[in-house]
Amino acid sequence: MKTIYTKMSLIAGLLTLISVSCTKKIDLYPITSDVETNFYKDQKDCLQGLTAAYNVLLWDAPQNQNIPFQLVSEVLGDNCFTGGANATDIPGTLRIDRGQIRVDDLAPKAFWYKYYTGIYRCNLLLEKMPAATFDSPELRNRFTAETKFLRAYYYFDLVRLFGNVPLLTKTISSSEYNQKQSSPEEVYKQIAQDLTDAIAVLPSYKSMPTTELGRATSDAARGLMMRAWLYYTGYYNKPELPGVPATKILEISETLINSSGHDLLPNFADAFVNTPPYNFNNKESVFEIQYSSLAYSGNFSYREEANGNLSTMLWSMRDPSAASIYAAGWSFAPVDAEFYNKFQANDARRAITFILPQAQSVSYTPGYQDSKIFPNKWAALKVNNSSKGNVALNYPNHFIAIRFSDILLMAAELQLLHGGSAGKAQQYFDKVAKRPRPTDYVSPAVSLDAIYDERNLELALEGVRYWDLMRRGNAYAQSKIDINRGEPFISKFNAAANGLLPIPDQEIIVSNRTLVQNKGY
Repeated sequence: MKTIYTKMSLIAGLLTLISVSCTKKIDLYPITSDVETNFYKDQKDCLQGLTAAYNVLLWDAPQNQNIPFQLVSEVLGDNCFTGGANATDIPGTLRIDRGQIRVDDLAPKAFWYKYYTGIYRCNLLLEKMPAATFDSPELRNRFTAETKFLRAYYYFDLVRLFGNVPLLTKTISSSEYNQKQSSPEEVYKQIAQDLTDAIAVLPSYKSMPTTELGRATSDAARGLMMRAWLYYTGYYNKPELPGVPATKILEISETLINSSGHDLLPNFADAFVNTPPYNFNNKESVFEIQYSSLAYSGNFSYREEANGNLSTMLWSMRDPSAASIYAAGWSFAPVDAEFYNKFQANDARRAITFILPQAQSVSYTPGYQDSKIFPNKWAALKVNNSSKGNVALNYPNHFIAIRFSDILLMAAELQLLHGGSAGKAQQYFDKVAKRPRPTDYVSPAVSLDAIYDERNLELALEGVRYWDLMRRGNAYAQSKIDINRGEPFISKFNAAANGLLPIPDQEIIVSNRTLVQNKGY
């Protein structure tokens, strides 16, 4: 499987250090000085290797394909359409929206490449660290635990997208490219083990110094474990995540809620401050991807080198009024007006989640499937335009991959359905539901449907909705995703494929047909 397993040069990742690394300056040597065979000698080298493993989180356009995970997840779901300039602007995105993805489409190929690159970097570092010199065994253990967290993070996205994927926990030679697919159970077992190891070693959020915020914590590992547990048990109709019984996941969720130092911010808007001074890595953020405008060398010929949040550009309106605060975007993933209408006028989340340009007297150029509604959580703003490099690739808007409100709603679901306390389920649900609403608001009795409805409002446009639908089964997902209001407002769920993407045909070819294509393609 040449595309997956070709040994990647780490130079781009090493030279571009995201803010999850320490603040100490790292000296840069000529490109011929540090290569895999003589690198990883000490903790300084391993820090750069760890930074390279983190760096893949920022790859919104691997192989120059515009595929931010959160944006594609929303197009797959029921709250956004395709968008862009017209129906032929990145036609693969239209096929994603309509359940017509092809085995030779570039988006699945780019996802496959991204996540296996991240996994390769993690595996390489885990192999090299035991022989490297560290100031203390504790630091080596922490680097190892962070790397395992990242490997679990990459495998979780990968297995959700493709279902049946090769499980690699070590680097392999060119003679081993024809790897067979592992069962999802085997992949999830590895995810659970990596996260268990990470939880045992990583510092908690409340003990993290300010200079290290953004790095993985034991609480981030707990949050990812909760998400993986609910997805695996829901999508595959299993009683537990391999090796993690219901009693354990309830314990994990309780520790995160009661002992981490994480909590909801008083106001929903405080979690999404998009103008300086930002409110990045606040206590509501359990794991946050550290986009930045610091890498000025990224361009449209090699977008992996940029560290900006590409969703900001892709999701924003085209050609807004020159006098407005907004910068120009590409109008992908337009918001469905019916989703906007689910928010009551007295719900504070509505104004923070959406932009209605006409209500602000902002004119713009309508794109394909224009709904006159755009995301506000990561809007392209002129104040955030980088003074160097390509503006479109350098927006510094962080992305909170796991928020504490998500933790509370997942915990409510766990308590309600998996042997916990109905009283705790109501308590956790109420805490999220009451924050954005008037003080006299009375929450409904907690139920699975109430939790899902609240998740849809609370986590709107954060790349969560599609995966929530999938873990309630094909029929449920199809009942929500299949939309036909006449051209061009059509979305369709590929039930035959069980909501999975196709294995890229190029990977099947280079594996000598060892890989087996997913059903429905």
